[in-house]
Amino acid sequence: MKITLPQHFDLGWALGFLAERTVSALESLEDRTYRRSVRVDGEPVVLSLRPVQGRGGGVAGALEVRTAPVLSAGEMRRIVTRMFDLDADLPAFHALAEEDPVLRDLVPRRPGIRLPQLIDPFEGICRAILGQQVSVTAASTMMDRLTRLLGKPAPSLDGDRFLVFPLPAAVAAAGPVTLATIGLTRAKAATLHAVALAATDGRLDFERLRHGTAEASHATLVALPGIGPWTASYVRMRTLGDRDAFPASDLGVVKALRALLPQGDRLSIAEIVTLGESWRPWRGYATLHLWNSLAS
Repeated sequence: MKITLPQHFDLGWALGFLAERTVSALESLEDRTYRRSVRVDGEPVVLSLRPVQGRGGGVAGALEVRTAPVLSAGEMRRIVTRMFDLDADLPAFHALAEEDPVLRDLVPRRPGIRLPQLIDPFEGICRAILGQQVSVTAASTMMDRLTRLLGKPAPSLDGDRFLVFPLPAAVAAAGPVTLATIGLTRAKAATLHAVALAATDGRLDFERLRHGTAEASHATLVALPGIGPWTASYVRMRTLGDRDAFPASDLGVVKALRALLPQGDRLSIAEIVTLGESWRPWRGYATLHLWNSLAS
């Protein structure tokens, strides 16, 4: 089926964002076609997204979406809408950015940026844990090893041979010693194991977090062993779809603001938190544009 994209949606940026974080056991991006395994209602599915050019032959006006096994049109639309945050009120964010001294110059560079989200919340929190204090490339490598260690085969689409990301129960059963064999520190393996246990026994309920208040969700996440404010904010952004989550201590955020602001080299994390207050309720989107400024 074809899903029409919102006007000015920056699909090129979104695909670039995904390409930087590709985990080869789970996903691929070739010839502008993105394929990956996901779980839908607990069942493994492989999804294929291919841009369809608009009438002018320029910006993609739609996505051709296929799945194996075949899903309903409504389910496909729900997944894609969430993956790319297609229902965000982007004009409201743009209006805020126009009045802000930091964002007014950043947002027009890539005005069609939207918040890329992960469909599987457990995969999302594992990505955040493995991404703590390491590069994006290193985190993707660890995710690939974890998936190959514990993942199960996904259905085939176009000859792809993906695995589906392991369930929390599989990661919990593996134990921290086995998890450490993919190259994790003992502390990070213990955190991954503790989070998997919490997700297995119901202490960590992602749907409850998604529909609860931001404060309650953040408090639940930081109460888990090894989960600090940065990890909690990243999970809220990429997994819970919280457009106002703000990883103020993120290295990219700090680097961008220190480059953008006068005397920014002396900017503290506390001052960044205060600065972000003027970006509510779009601090997650402000974060994306700060990250993007580093590549501009």
